[in-house]
Amino acid sequence: MASTRKTHQPLTREKILEASIHLFQRHGFSGLGMRQIADCLQIKAPSLYYHFESKDDLARYALRQYREQQFCRLLEIEKQDGLSEKLHAYSELFAEMLNDENRLCLYLIMVREASFQQEPCLNELRLFAKQNIDWLEDTLLKAKNKKELSQNIGSERNMAEILFSSLEGIMATSLVDESPCKSFRSRVKSLINICMVCNE
Repeated sequence: MASTRKTHQPLTREKILEASIHLFQRHGFSGLGMRQIADCLQIKAPSLYYHFESKDDLARYALRQYREQQFCRLLEIEKQDGLSEKLHAYSELFAEMLNDENRLCLYLIMVREASFQQEPCLNELRLFAKQNIDWLEDTLLKAKNKKELSQNIGSERNMAEILFSSLEGIMATSLVDESPCKSFRSRVKSLINICMVCNE
């Protein structure tokens, strides 16, 4: 008689990281231990330690994978027409997370953790912020060259930093609202409109 026992494919390092990203986004970093993460993944804790030395190590690589995934999304957004369309598409990266059980940006979760204020974790945070600010700066510069932005806006870098920090902040403040995703989209729409009006 054939066995009816279900066999589970072993989780790969990438799948563990992907699942961990979602767990950190929903439950925070401090609220999860390696055993709890393993339980959520339905694996034994030693299986996690086979791939990662510690929870900090797991979180650092999770943030790296998160950054790499976002980079692919940014490349897709570049295909959008017009600055306003690109900024709205960029903001949707944040809105989509809030729309999925109020997940927060992993950068926002980790940046306030004490253990992430030391290298090499701190470097991963810097790289994520730099990736976003670099992309925004390049997007603004291209828009300026196409006359979509005023030539008098000043430093595109400064504006990019303001936009990135504003979106992260709006995401955090929207979390306490009755409908976080709806509030986020409304506030970001106003922010983008202000940016466009100021540069007419």
